[in-house]
Amino acid sequence: MRLPGDVAAWAAVDHRTAQSVLGHPDLTKDAAYWPDLVSGRVPDHWELIAVIRGAGMLHAGGDDHRRLRKLVSGAFTRAPIAALEGRIAEIVDELLDDLAAADPEEPVDLRERFAYRLPVRVICEVLGVPDTAVAGLRGAFERLVTPQEDGESDIRDAQAAIHGSLTELLATKRRAPGDDLTSALIQARDDGDRLSEQELVETLFLVLIAGHETTINLIANAVYAVLQNPDTLAVVREAARDAGNTGSGEPDDDVWTAVVDETLRFSSPVRHALMRYAVKDTDIAGVRVAKGDPVLACLYAAGRDPERHPDPETFDVARPTRRDHLAYGHGAHYCLGARLARLEARIALRALFARYPDLELAGVPERLASLSVQGVGALPVRLG
Repeated sequence: MRLPGDVAAWAAVDHRTAQSVLGHPDLTKDAAYWPDLVSGRVPDHWELIAVIRGAGMLHAGGDDHRRLRKLVSGAFTRAPIAALEGRIAEIVDELLDDLAAADPEEPVDLRERFAYRLPVRVICEVLGVPDTAVAGLRGAFERLVTPQEDGESDIRDAQAAIHGSLTELLATKRRAPGDDLTSALIQARDDGDRLSEQELVETLFLVLIAGHETTINLIANAVYAVLQNPDTLAVVREAARDAGNTGSGEPDDDVWTAVVDETLRFSSPVRHALMRYAVKDTDIAGVRVAKGDPVLACLYAAGRDPERHPDPETFDVARPTRRDHLAYGHGAHYCLGARLARLEARIALRALFARYPDLELAGVPERLASLSVQGVGALPVRLG
């Protein structure tokens, strides 16, 4: 396929091939293996440069990837994430209380008022970073993910803003460390040689943007899919009513887990996993990929693969293959934050439909125009 800037790449579009690409031993995330980037043919201002390099472990390979991932992984294992459940529920309730002040018959942008604010606040608490600081970075993050017509200046301005802000945040945390992931990463940098200063900034950037951008789209995509599907909406409303009738406040988690799983299959928050590079000539799915060629995995397309998922264009929470998706990747680079994202989405959906069972769409959502992420730019609803 041809990417913006007339950059050629191989694209794996079915489930089996995409999975093979994501875990292939002859493919690496290290961009040093891409001759066109090393030679300058792909320039530093290329509009996709921010999603193929400069984010720490995301674009590292081999030992470097394992070293960087190990420094962060402890914060995203089962016990620390489970410990966040109560706090996530509190934040969700606060956001829903805020929505209660809106006119129930007037449209509300649920992406802006709910889906966006939850993951930002959660990841800030994990990192020990004031959410106001990340709010100031929001525009820069979005320009990197979805650059506008003047892509070159967008990217340069966004990169400068992010680097400056993160450097300032690290200086603040060095003066006043806390019991958080940022302070732990700073200690790994300052008390040893496990992390360079550039890697420290890049790792913080990765956790911040990956910790909220895809979860925003997961929550918004799930609400949009449910509201478009009468059968699923009926199931969700029944689960919400049952919770109210029992007084437990705990709906059947299987319903909400199924909605999250099917959303990840049906509407992957990451459209394409960019990029991997062949370390040597290799055959993938019967295609000869030359050394240095870039390869991407089309996660959204893989979720709609009819060979893997019969009737793939239908959103069906009872689908037997709903968990058989690649939305969080596969292999060594499987998303560290998958457990946290799924927990946030499940709690958010459960509470949202319990509080607003008559929620309905108030218009056609604006779609995000991006090669890397997939979702809606706004989600107008009436709370009812």
